[in-house]
Amino acid sequence: MKIKTGFLTVAAVVALTGCTYNDGAPNRPVTGAVIGGATGAAIGNAIGDDTKATVIGGAIGAAVGGAIGANMARQERELNQQLAGSGATITNTGSQLRVILPEGVTFATGSATVAAGFRPSLREVARSLKSHPNSTVRVVGHTDNVGSAAYNQQLSEDRALAVARILIRDGVSSSRITYSGRGYYEPITSNATVSGRAQNRRVEVVITPTN
Repeated sequence: MKIKTGFLTVAAVVALTGCTYNDGAPNRPVTGAVIGGATGAAIGNAIGDDTKATVIGGAIGAAVGGAIGANMARQERELNQQLAGSGATITNTGSQLRVILPEGVTFATGSATVAAGFRPSLREVARSLKSHPNSTVRVVGHTDNVGSAAYNQQLSEDRALAVARILIRDGVSSSRITYSGRGYYEPITSNATVSGRAQNRRVEVVITPTN
């Protein structure tokens, strides 16, 4: 049965509506504090409509944001240890963790079946997600530009779904997970070279803290 991008229950996931990445490399805990402080200040100002309320809201938000940033940094360290030598890489943008799974270790060429040798690494990702439950998870497939747009779109969706299903089978709640394919429309480098195309063929697991 063909499963299209959309809501899945126990054996599947919900459609991903979109994602924007911040590719900077800020100080992770401080970034959380700054974001939290700005949000808290805005809330305090809206509620109290005076400087005191704004300051209090900002302080509360900074504390919460700092805790979120510290937890992200801790999860990043854990994932780096758990996935060492697997070929996967982890990027902390300050607001998200991106676990990048290259095609070369995750899938055979043209296939949407996760390689048996890489499944233990996905179990480690699932274990991390279960240990840090306060986040949403977006699984996004990407390809190079070899072949038609329709072919690459379907392949990217199928690969994202395959990874999402394994995470769910390994115990991550399906309510946290979305998936989608981007085809060849979001390369991270030029498709003009063999090495560039290899980098563009990937699945990303994007972890966004919720509180």
